[in-house]
Amino acid sequence: MEERLDQLLGGDAGEIVRRSFTGVRERWWWERSLDGGLRVCQELDPERLAGELAARTGRPPEETLRATLQELGLEEAEPVVLTFEVPGDATPEEASGLLRERSSGPRGLAAGVYGRLLRRLGG
Repeated sequence: MEERLDQLLGGDAGEIVRRSFTGVRERWWWERSLDGGLRVCQELDPERLAGELAARTGRPPEETLRATLQELGLEEAEPVVLTFEVPGDATPEEASGLLRERSSGPRGLAAGVYGRLLRRLGG
């Protein structure tokens, strides 16, 4: 029988995350989920993201902030937490692969949001 995440001790699970979720420049952390899996959390600051988009697209910061808030479903530019969960029945190898996919670039879990906004703003 293959080893599963929900059978691993915290230190072993933490090592999988540290080895596999790399290259992300934003603030992130991990937790155990109720089913024994992993939850990776990443902070996203809408104002910072809007500033990066304005610099990249040449659009006014007010416009990129409005688009960012709309994309995130927010009324105010308060930081939010993005999460990604790996289920407890995943093997360590499956978990590593999923975590590597989500951390393949410096934006980590925010890569999809950034890409959608860039296309929307014509960047």
